[in-house]
Amino acid sequence: MTIVHTTFNHHSSEVTLLTRISRWLPASTLTVGLVASSLAVIAPAQANLETDPESDVLIDETTTWRYLDDGTDPANHLPSRTDWTAPEFDDSSWDSAAGSFGALRGEIAELNGGYTPDNLLSQYKDGTTDNKEAFFFRSEFTVDTDELDAGDEVNGAILYDDAAIVYVNGEKVRGFHDDDLPFTEDGDDRNLVYGGANASAPHYREFTVPEDLLEDGENTISVQLHNGRETSSDLYFELEHLTVETNEPEGPTAILLQMGADPSERRLSWLTDSGVAESVQIASGAVDTMPENATTIDATEQADSAHDGKQYAQATLSELTPGTYSYRVGSEDGTWSDIAQFEVHPNDVEHTFTMVGDPQLGSSGNLQSDGAGWQRALDANDQLFPESQYIHSVGDQVETYEGNPDQYLSVIAAQQLRSQPLMATLGNHDFNRSSPQDLFGQHYNLPNLADYDPTQGSYWFIYNDVLHLNISTEFRSDYDAHREFLETTIAEHGDDVSWTMLTFHRPLYSGGNHSVTGTTDGIRNNLGPIINDLDIDVVLTGHDHSYTRSYLIDADGNQVDPETSEIIVDAEGNVTDQELIANYEGTDSSQRLEDGSYVRVTPEEDETLFVTANSSSGSKYYNLQDASNYREGFQPRFRDQQREQNITGVEVDQCTVTTTTVELDGTVVDKVELLRDHTAPVITAADATVALDGEFDPLAGLEISDDCATLTTDDVEVEGEINTSVLGQQTMTYRLADAAGNETEFERIVIVAEVADEDKDNTDDEPTPTPTPTSGEDDASDPNPNLNSGTDGDDNAAGANDDVTDADRSADTDRDGALANTGASIMWAVAIGLTALAIGLILFLVKRNRLTP
Repeated sequence: MTIVHTTFNHHSSEVTLLTRISRWLPASTLTVGLVASSLAVIAPAQANLETDPESDVLIDETTTWRYLDDGTDPANHLPSRTDWTAPEFDDSSWDSAAGSFGALRGEIAELNGGYTPDNLLSQYKDGTTDNKEAFFFRSEFTVDTDELDAGDEVNGAILYDDAAIVYVNGEKVRGFHDDDLPFTEDGDDRNLVYGGANASAPHYREFTVPEDLLEDGENTISVQLHNGRETSSDLYFELEHLTVETNEPEGPTAILLQMGADPSERRLSWLTDSGVAESVQIASGAVDTMPENATTIDATEQADSAHDGKQYAQATLSELTPGTYSYRVGSEDGTWSDIAQFEVHPNDVEHTFTMVGDPQLGSSGNLQSDGAGWQRALDANDQLFPESQYIHSVGDQVETYEGNPDQYLSVIAAQQLRSQPLMATLGNHDFNRSSPQDLFGQHYNLPNLADYDPTQGSYWFIYNDVLHLNISTEFRSDYDAHREFLETTIAEHGDDVSWTMLTFHRPLYSGGNHSVTGTTDGIRNNLGPIINDLDIDVVLTGHDHSYTRSYLIDADGNQVDPETSEIIVDAEGNVTDQELIANYEGTDSSQRLEDGSYVRVTPEEDETLFVTANSSSGSKYYNLQDASNYREGFQPRFRDQQREQNITGVEVDQCTVTTTTVELDGTVVDKVELLRDHTAPVITAADATVALDGEFDPLAGLEISDDCATLTTDDVEVEGEINTSVLGQQTMTYRLADAAGNETEFERIVIVAEVADEDKDNTDDEPTPTPTPTSGEDDASDPNPNLNSGTDGDDNAAGANDDVTDADRSADTDRDGALANTGASIMWAVAIGLTALAIGLILFLVKRNRLTP
């Protein structure tokens, strides 16, 4: 069976919305919907289905529900707590109405997310403002089971606040946020308990009714709704639709590209309902049709997924070299996905990646709005950081602890994520409180996953001269295990890279609500000393939904005085006379710099910078804490909260890591350049010859270079003098240090020699460079072998031989292949050249005219 129309309307708005029901739409359609919604005003997510009258819509907004909202338990005096859901239960005394149900502080009003109930529920217990614990609903739908095709399913969608359980014909179909409901099985009022998500807006969820629960003809559907707590401000229930749908196989969907263990590797994950083994086909270059010689790579894993009716698959692409690749996933027996491309960049230290904080799709209660915000962030990244090579999420991809399929599909829907790798950090919302969340591990194919971590969120990878360490702050029972993992990985790989970065979700240094919690203090006390002991340059975190940059933190965990470690530079990198950023007060944000200026931070050895990201999707923000609330030693150096989406470009090169945090319109929140100079300056100069009694400039011919600093000869310290009145070899010493304290020393040999009168004018202004013998030559120890040519091998302490004349030296030069400085020699050379040219011209004409000479 096929649903013909899928147009959605909001109860209180004329705005037409795209469906949020990913089961009904292919992934590409959902992506287009998210992109389109990001360009328009975001309407509330509440929606109702309008279909062709001949379609099999079983329940919609016109369906009548009988409901009980008087604070009593319909299961009282019945053997089982769920007996009230049976078809034969007598609900004739209940009230009835069609549409949605709810209340906001005892009245009909618009809830967060734009939900307005059609019918008012009696929210409070009589004579109080205490919430009733639970509310109960029953209705019927009719199914002709003989007409159901093999691929047909009965699928529904529910909106609820704060918890809900759906039953069909007395059997539980699905529970939503009901895991912690403290039911008892004996006595009265067994169903009257508080519990649920306590979210700010109703949740949207989908479910499928198992075929074996369906009866031919009339079926009973029941729903119980729970308030989260006694003081909850609102409640809401709507069964948006129940529909018979044809479940045609979609093939591969939800394709996600990720980084591998090193720059030559990429990893993939996807979902499929094909029922056959799937693989990856990959070819070099950008192609529209997969060539016959494409390489096929089998999935490393394919198994049943937490997505209903789906399997997840994962594969690893290895031995990639710089260039463009095209790929698709699927199978010949099933279907193939569309072809997508990705780029393998040169393995250079110079590169940029993008840090994103807490997408947490679904946290606002409006998944469509959150998904549109996430899409806006990815689109802005394309414009603001076009050179970004991958996206680095610092945790909380989704809202729901147990893992919500629709939220994950919304994260992965963006087409960018098929071409630009996404690396995920395990956040507290990506973990089911005490056990791994199945969907996180199925969608994120992480490299070098650590065995010691039961949360399955600690791993590492190397990319373009950066060692990325990623640990799970949901594993807090054995910090020694974290230490061993970090120490071992750094010991094995730290010397092979220029930078070491550590990422985890819960921050040590932040400015919002989480900065003053006991959990955060525990992480500071345990994880902080481990970081201080290790050679880690930058730490990237999230969780607090506001932006924070720390002071430099030294090896003892102390804040480094900004007066000694920070300067402000202009857009060209020149030091300015601007004052350092002013201190903040109360709950204010820090002062932002203007005119392209930014902060340059220069750490000493073993000092670390911490950066905590704001929300990238805009799904949730936390206000900044009053400045007086921060724990001593953990105050932010810079903090910002304008309730605007943020993303951060991280630019890496040999000497600096620069983080530029921006709002999506390009407004700079904070830019900081971490300058860590590991390399000493280099001085080069050829050995010099100076005329007896001539002038010698010790800086002439001196060349200076430094990977991380701008230095001139004015910075050079010269030791020693050349006495040009004494013939022979003399030595000068040059010393040079950069601002980071790296020093170099260089010795230069200078030869004082007699020079013919006619050449003296040429030697007074600048010393004549003398070739330095290469390693392995017989006279490598002789500072000026040309001066000793033709001698009997005796070593002359003055470096010259009185028996060797200027004419002898000219002859030696000629024998080495140089042209003698005489008019006759020049004329001979010209004559030979003209003769050769004439012969060549004659041969050309003979060949051209086919003449016989």
